[in-house]
Amino acid sequence: MIVVLPVTGYGQSAVSEGQGMWLMFFNRTEINEKWSLHTEVQDRSYDLSHAGEQLLLRGGVNYHLKPRLWLTAGYGYIESYPPEGSGLPTVIEHRIWQQVLHFHTLGRLFIEHRGRLEQRFIGDQYRDRIRYRLLVNIPLTKERMGPKTLFFSVYDELFVDLDDSPYDRNRFYVALGYQFTRAVNVQTGWLSQHVGERAKGYLQLAVFANVLHSKR
Repeated sequence: MIVVLPVTGYGQSAVSEGQGMWLMFFNRTEINEKWSLHTEVQDRSYDLSHAGEQLLLRGGVNYHLKPRLWLTAGYGYIESYPPEGSGLPTVIEHRIWQQVLHFHTLGRLFIEHRGRLEQRFIGDQYRDRIRYRLLVNIPLTKERMGPKTLFFSVYDELFVDLDDSPYDRNRFYVALGYQFTRAVNVQTGWLSQHVGERAKGYLQLAVFANVLHSKR
């Protein structure tokens, strides 16, 4: 991906060749039946040598409107690093975001719909963006998702820019995961990110470790 504007972040629009890598940690801590906290850390690299591409820290507060319908508001801090030797500065983004999350089952499939609105303060620029993601988890060793289950995960996410040309990017993800307990799972997979006419693949390792109190 060629460096075009700091708005996109170098990691999103620089270095199209090769294979990148994302290391990710996610946590949801339940406060009670109606409220929970979301935290995540993502360390993104240009390539498998772990050359720094982007650091993303994101937090939020979830309100469980219904057991399978949640509303979220939060803040994200993002540092995007220039390719080595480019002489360009690091780009800092402050991001406010709101989200609607709805999930349900269809037969043995677990299906999640996620709509997100972002207000992005990138250097001295401001952008609005909408994202929609459809995710499906398919249990492989049991009839339903649950503890001690090997599963296949796939999602597609479309990003729409409200300020310029509508299409921003698209991400397609496939992974194999293992649900250790109701609160903990690990996934490893591959993500293809398309920005304009350019695409790049990323190996991914994600750990989900939640603190849950409810029985559902």
